[in-house]
Amino acid sequence: MITTSQWPEVTLDVLKQIQLDPKNVRLKTPDAKVEADILWDLFVNEDALSLVEAICKVGYLTHDIPVVVKRDDTYVMVEGNRRLAALKAIQNPMLIPQYQARITALASRLPNRSVMAKIRVMIAPSQDEADQLIAAIHTGNMRRPWTPARQAAFFQAQIDAGRQYKDLVDRYPTIDVKKFVFRAHVINLFKAVEYDSQEDRNFLATKQWARGLSTLARIYESKAFLDLTGLTMDGDGRVTKTISNEVFKEMATIIIRGMRDGNINTRSLNSVKSPRYVQLMAELKAIATADCDIPADKSAGSYSEASAPAVRTGHRAAPSDMDTTGHAIDDRTPKSAQRTDPTTAKPPRFKPHKFLDISQVKAPPSYPTALKYLLAELSALDVQRFPNIAFLALRASLEKSIKAFAEASSIDINAEIRNPSGRVQLRQALLWLLKYVKKNGPNHLIQCIESIRTGKIMYVTTKDALDAINHNHHFMVDSSEVIAMWDSIDSIMRYLMKPRAPR
Repeated sequence: MITTSQWPEVTLDVLKQIQLDPKNVRLKTPDAKVEADILWDLFVNEDALSLVEAICKVGYLTHDIPVVVKRDDTYVMVEGNRRLAALKAIQNPMLIPQYQARITALASRLPNRSVMAKIRVMIAPSQDEADQLIAAIHTGNMRRPWTPARQAAFFQAQIDAGRQYKDLVDRYPTIDVKKFVFRAHVINLFKAVEYDSQEDRNFLATKQWARGLSTLARIYESKAFLDLTGLTMDGDGRVTKTISNEVFKEMATIIIRGMRDGNINTRSLNSVKSPRYVQLMAELKAIATADCDIPADKSAGSYSEASAPAVRTGHRAAPSDMDTTGHAIDDRTPKSAQRTDPTTAKPPRFKPHKFLDISQVKAPPSYPTALKYLLAELSALDVQRFPNIAFLALRASLEKSIKAFAEASSIDINAEIRNPSGRVQLRQALLWLLKYVKKNGPNHLIQCIESIRTGKIMYVTTKDALDAINHNHHFMVDSSEVIAMWDSIDSIMRYLMKPRAPR
């Protein structure tokens, strides 16, 4: 049991009475026994210069008292070496010749650097007890780090308390205040949306949402998302966007639902080239560029904390909320101008799917990169504009996925089906997969595979149609047939993304 309250405290001169610890585990320079070498190591490898900058801008914080031990009548710093190196450099920048000019410039901001010439330290009774304290601090989890939401909430609370954004920037010069304030505004923007689904609204009060804010950051910090939404924050901390509240609501709904369902997370969005990221941005772009029936001035295109209620009241007009011109009616519209004649009212326009939902089809790391890129491109392909290209990509994706599944399971398809030609194309791949599933399960996939092979359901969802799109120069499909084909192979594709260990 460590009881530091019993350890004596003394005030020592940083240059004359305390030495840096040559046994410090931070050090990367072997045998750095000379203090000049230890100083150099801490500045080069541990960025002690940034601590010099923080001390010169904010001040020397005394809430965390450094610890020394006595070795051969000399006080040696065992906890706080980086701080001591920074303080020594502030008192005498010439100790670090390579950083002298920068340290001198930073130290010139201090009204009186001599007040930092001496610091208060605790004296550990022995090296063993000092080691116990160091281990508890650096290898334990006594201090719980703030979550991204808590970090943002701290600065949002400052703004709510009346502090101006510029004051916060001046008050916390070593912290990226802009990042945290922007995060707070974006989180509030998502919370302010009046989602149509009660499940989506409830999700924002769950721990899953709070834990997923790092996922949200990967989206709203990306250049693609910022370009689509026009989200930006000015020098006064005001956030604006170029899209309407209705468009943002549609985007937010897709993001929230993906986070809730678990297919949008830090793993699926691990890079801007990941299939889920590519698909998500394609979906959001389709919303941003869609031809909507909502007039341009229906929703404001800017957002701030003060305008949050305007965001909350924005909603997609239901059929009963639309006049005969297709424009939304709200409480501001005079009753005399509201036409309710059911014989002349326009029905809501149906928006066909533009993209295939392949969010649940995630190629494992062991699968070839070529297949991963193919799936990513397929997820971003507008099937309404390019149905035949999408159908070709579907065929290739199915065949390559079966081959990757077999390869990951250490199975030679040719050997399994005794293929005399030696070429594995879609027919051979499906034949082997059917045989494999009949033997290993699951049984519900048997009919799915058979329907693709034999055409027991509509022709467009058969292997023959898949071959025709590849070989028959007279054959073509439309977007509805592409979607039907994907629906028919969706469960098969999901299965193929989970290879079994070889037996």
